[in-house]
Amino acid sequence: MIAVNTEPSDNGPKSTGLLSQLWPSALALTIAVALPTPLLAWYANTQHGEIGIQAVLLAAMICWGSSLAALTLIVTYRRTPFGLHAAMAGIGLRTGIPLAIGAFLKQAEGPLAEGGVFGMIMVYYLLTLLVETMLAARLLQPAANVSKAS
Repeated sequence: MIAVNTEPSDNGPKSTGLLSQLWPSALALTIAVALPTPLLAWYANTQHGEIGIQAVLLAAMICWGSSLAALTLIVTYRRTPFGLHAAMAGIGLRTGIPLAIGAFLKQAEGPLAEGGVFGMIMVYYLLTLLVETMLAARLLQPAANVSKAS
């Protein structure tokens, strides 16, 4: 007879409670992206009109989505041997996606490029970089010893 081990191993991601671990960080990231959006949209509207507002919203969604993907990787793999690898892959997602989309839109020279989408992507990229780095550092720090032996 073959014995089957039904206990979860520490070698892979743990899906139990992933959403409950991710939502506080996702909420903080969402608030950080949402707060400056009206001011940036007003500025873009005065500079480029309606297309400027669309550029701001697209830039916000691109940077928010890529940072949320990076946080999801970190939360998924933080208590596994692949935590550092997930953090590095998160850097690739957080950096690569906005820069690639921004470069493509700027090179395409369409209305969004004229509306300043690349500049807005850079503004939101720097904002989400700051917030997501602080959240990731908090998520990846080892648990502190609450009680010490005397």
